[in-house]
Amino acid sequence: MSIHYDLYENPDRENTGEKQPLHARVIPSGTYTTEEFLDYVAKAQHVPHAQLTSSMGAIISELKTLLSRGYIVEFGELGHLSVTLKTEKPVMDRKEIRSPSICLKDITLKVNKHYKKELNAMMELERISSPTRSKQKLSEEECLARLKQFFQTHPCISRADYSSITGTNKLQAIRQLHSFAERGIIRKYGSGKSVVYIPQ
Repeated sequence: MSIHYDLYENPDRENTGEKQPLHARVIPSGTYTTEEFLDYVAKAQHVPHAQLTSSMGAIISELKTLLSRGYIVEFGELGHLSVTLKTEKPVMDRKEIRSPSICLKDITLKVNKHYKKELNAMMELERISSPTRSKQKLSEEECLARLKQFFQTHPCISRADYSSITGTNKLQAIRQLHSFAERGIIRKYGSGKSVVYIPQ
């Protein structure tokens, strides 16, 4: 099965008005929920579903414990996970900051080069014209209609997926998603780069 992709023009961040280079973006084939993913693995690897479920729960729990203690945790051939920190406000002098004003920024996954090489070898790419790509600017209500249509076949949506189906740039997408959240239409779930939005 091929990975479908389309080409999009890079944002003109300098507002030069000049044509920008294109970048490739995957058109998602869909989303696997945790339950669907475990069911898929159970059938593909002939492992009892209940065993996978309990193992995943244990791994997630103990992973959180080790990350909270500052450990880098290797995750098989996939790579390793670690935490990054941030300060609550800009600091110029080391003496100005104390531990309570430092908090978690994100959990990062550094993927093993060999794993990426193998994944790249498995991928079959096919360029198509995205069926959700917008060639004209849509109103916020038209974007909302596309969002609701997306939720009919997907349990959640990322900011990037929202941009893809509505033709909005990053800032427009964030503004509209926040607006929909304030109106009680959707709810934000997760943090950092793993943020998604789910129907309310």
